[in-house]
Amino acid sequence: GGHRGKDNAGAAMCAYAELERFDVLKIQSIDTVSQSFHARCFVQLRLRGVKDRREAFVTFGNGATKSVEWFAGRIEVLNSFKHDSCKLIDEKPTVRDDGEDLLIQLRFEGDFYQHMRLHAFPFDSQELNMDFIILCRVDGPVPTEVKVSPRVSCRLVDSGFAPGFQWRPKGEVRCHAGTHEANERTFPKFGASVRVARESRFYVTNVALPTAVFSGLAFTLFAAQPSEPMEHLSVAFTLLLTMAAYKITVTDMIPQVSYETLLDQFLLCNFFLLVAMAIVSAVLPQAGQDAEDLADRVCLALLGAIWCLIQAWFVAKAWSRERSERLGRGGLVI
Repeated sequence: GGHRGKDNAGAAMCAYAELERFDVLKIQSIDTVSQSFHARCFVQLRLRGVKDRREAFVTFGNGATKSVEWFAGRIEVLNSFKHDSCKLIDEKPTVRDDGEDLLIQLRFEGDFYQHMRLHAFPFDSQELNMDFIILCRVDGPVPTEVKVSPRVSCRLVDSGFAPGFQWRPKGEVRCHAGTHEANERTFPKFGASVRVARESRFYVTNVALPTAVFSGLAFTLFAAQPSEPMEHLSVAFTLLLTMAAYKITVTDMIPQVSYETLLDQFLLCNFFLLVAMAIVSAVLPQAGQDAEDLADRVCLALLGAIWCLIQAWFVAKAWSRERSERLGRGGLVI
């Protein structure tokens, strides 16, 4: 390719391509643990006015020529998850005539790498990018440039979105084109992205809601007399053990990441509220007979206010995240 040639003389013409169509035919799965997703896509590039140069589309400085089929073979997936994890479905790219133009059509399928931020889990959304690179330098023996056509058509086939039980598409497929820097060399790149939002109801119903109920039940310990700390501690430690056991049970439902997600923070806040209740139950009898009732009521009001603030904070975070997604996304961006 252009990156291997030793001829520094300019090519006869620049290879100019327009991204005219990008169809996301299928999104099979999205894995936030491995930071990848499996997809199939169809790409169409238009080469304007080059029908007569099909067999000699590229001319090197030494006079050697290469066909459009050779140029199409220089297109590869840029963000494949592993080496050769994304492959061309057909035996080779398809090149078709369209008037004086030539159309390059490719179908790829495989695992794409995508860095995913899970800080807002389970109310997070992810941008899934399918990027391609043309292995001909923009300033090499075969100067190459890719632009997005003003009439570009890009879409996600609804029937091809398999993980609908856990994710939902947000907005339209968006096409982009630019350059990629590698080892002080610049290559043209193009691609498309689609934003997906997680369906959070499962996590709210099966993780967040039971946790809020467990911590709320801890207030039943204030029904016992302040002079009976063992009853207080019995309720507090029973609920602590219940919450710890439940946390272990739902571990597989939560992404294993090295930082705290929104759901992790919510679980920790409720857990430490239970710890605070256990400490209050042990310390309260030390206040003395006269101050026990007053201290008991003050602790109930204070801890109750903290519990309400924790739940309100979680609901507000969820609502603001959903609202920002509705207002900040959608529409075709080129």
